[in-house]
Amino acid sequence: MKAINTILLFLICISVVAQTAQQEIDDQIWKPFTKAWETNDGEAFNAIHSDDVWRINPGRLLVGDEYKSRNTENMQGQNRERIIEFTFETRTSNGNNAYEVGYYRITDNSQEEPRYFLGRFHVAMKKIDGVWKIIQDWDTGEINGVEITAESLRNRDFIHFE
Repeated sequence: MKAINTILLFLICISVVAQTAQQEIDDQIWKPFTKAWETNDGEAFNAIHSDDVWRINPGRLLVGDEYKSRNTENMQGQNRERIIEFTFETRTSNGNNAYEVGYYRITDNSQEEPRYFLGRFHVAMKKIDGVWKIIQDWDTGEINGVEITAESLRNRDFIHFE
């Protein structure tokens, strides 16, 4: 009986640590990511990334300042009306490192009719000086050569972090 109680206590502790890390990641990564991205705030967007972040798109790798400079340039003066939402497949952390895989859905309301963009992401994060930072960000609009569509994601619940 004592062994069972010890195992249950251990599992509860692991669950609490995972929930705490997940809440920290939501508060320190996904909420500011969403706000910065939707308001085109390059400085705030760059602040959630490590100094040596890797940004990977199919056929391209940007590292550190190269990526952050591009963010600042691309977001400066933009007045796009867009919303980004996320759904997750995997959210794993061990207290100081985390890896998340999921999908994003962008709604662009800058034209008369809304336009939608979908993609899959892999994000690695690390706690640096007590704060979560994105250290690697990869995304694509297809899986195994097949475009990601609204139909392929129809059973997923998306989250808008505010």
